Amino acid sequence: MEAQFLSERGAVSGAPRKRTTKTLVSTTTVGNVLEWYDWAIYSSAAALILNELFFPTLTPASGVLASLATFAVGLIARPVGGLILGHLGDKHGRRPVLVATLLVMGIATTLIGCLPTYDTIGIAAPILLVVLRLAQGFGAGAEYAGATSMVVEDAPPSRRGFFASLTIVGVVGGIALASAVTAAMASLPREHLISWGWRVPFLLSIVLVVVGIVVRMKVPESKAYEKVKQSHQVARLPLGELLRQQPGRVITAMIANAPLAFNIYVIQVFGLSYVTGRGVAKNIPLVGLLLGCIAGMILAPIAGALADRYGRRRTYVGFCLFNGIFAGPFFLLLSTGSTVSIWAAMALGFGLGCVTINAISASLLPEIFSARYRFTGVVFSREMSLVLLAAPAPLVAALLTNSAGGNPWPVAVLMTFFAFAAAVAVLRLPETRGTDLIQTDLIQTEHVEVERSEGERIEAERRGSRVD
Repeated sequence: MEAQFLSERGAVSGAPRKRTTKTLVSTTTVGNVLEWYDWAIYSSAAALILNELFFPTLTPASGVLASLATFAVGLIARPVGGLILGHLGDKHGRRPVLVATLLVMGIATTLIGCLPTYDTIGIAAPILLVVLRLAQGFGAGAEYAGATSMVVEDAPPSRRGFFASLTIVGVVGGIALASAVTAAMASLPREHLISWGWRVPFLLSIVLVVVGIVVRMKVPESKAYEKVKQSHQVARLPLGELLRQQPGRVITAMIANAPLAFNIYVIQVFGLSYVTGRGVAKNIPLVGLLLGCIAGMILAPIAGALADRYGRRRTYVGFCLFNGIFAGPFFLLLSTGSTVSIWAAMALGFGLGCVTINAISASLLPEIFSARYRFTGVVFSREMSLVLLAAPAPLVAALLTNSAGGNPWPVAVLMTFFAFAAAVAVLRLPETRGTDLIQTDLIQTEHVEVERSEGERIEAERRGSRVD
């Protein structure tokens, strides 16, 4: 059976297979650009302008906290949407779920741009904002897991790290596009920004959604999933099987994801409000974030290639250590108020400190789970860490800074802790560089079937005993 499986794999690993991999990577990357544009424009708007539009009756500080809280609501919705859509992705295929994520999130984002503000409809405005933010989070929960799972399942084993990292280029590209559009809107005269300028980035989403749907419909289903489906080995309940088979690995992966859940959102969201709260023009940190995105787009494939050459664990640990060490200097640079220092902080903290870890996790996380529940495994380990750490990250950072008299040193300490904890956790995961995922999936599937048969035999014996 194993020989037949490997023979069939070889039959699909020639030239057509390579073309499929290139098409898959390009279309999922473009889809990620569009998807994360939607997510990032809300992040920037929550830090810079939504407090004035939807919470004008609160004090400036309380308004910022309320606005950041609506950001957290979307992250809380992510694991719910991720687990539901991830279940469907493991049961019915990765491709249709990736199309659904674009539709749900894109429509919600466009509708945010159409919302009346508090001055027009009162308390209904922030309520509707929260509802649409929940829809955004629901759709976004499955995007990363679906895209990285598909690429890892189709890429050549020796270059999976590199190809998977290209999906992160798409993620960062979406954030970069959002930063550029938001920075342009932030440079408008205040009366124009308040009246119509803030809506433009959200309304542009509908154009991107149409393009994204056309592109993503071209994505072929992954060969690994097709193999599972053809052999009638689709998991009956992916989440239940995941938690029964690999509970320790899920928890370890969640800890390894900690700096991506906490640190990156402190930089991307709280960092913007921290700088502007010190009197710096809104467009300066946005340009800094854009520079961080550009740095990340360059460094992500390099990090992926390094993971192919030196292993997932070694490279992940190295970038985690940098992330932890740079947390203090990041806030020192922001505190200077200097434009160049702010740009350097964003470029290094976001691009070198966070995006590189994300690029390596794009191959590491899908590789440690079986194809039967790979989509669900990546969703659960990533999104649960996001809801526990990323959702409250900007709010916690703001509260800690306020409690320290405006000094962000407690936030820097927390960022260092999470980065070092991730470095320790990833060492407990197996090294997956170059492994044959289809062969591994076959072995794991046979193990599950043996376990299931044994369980059914024991249950039948119990029923027989009760009858006797």
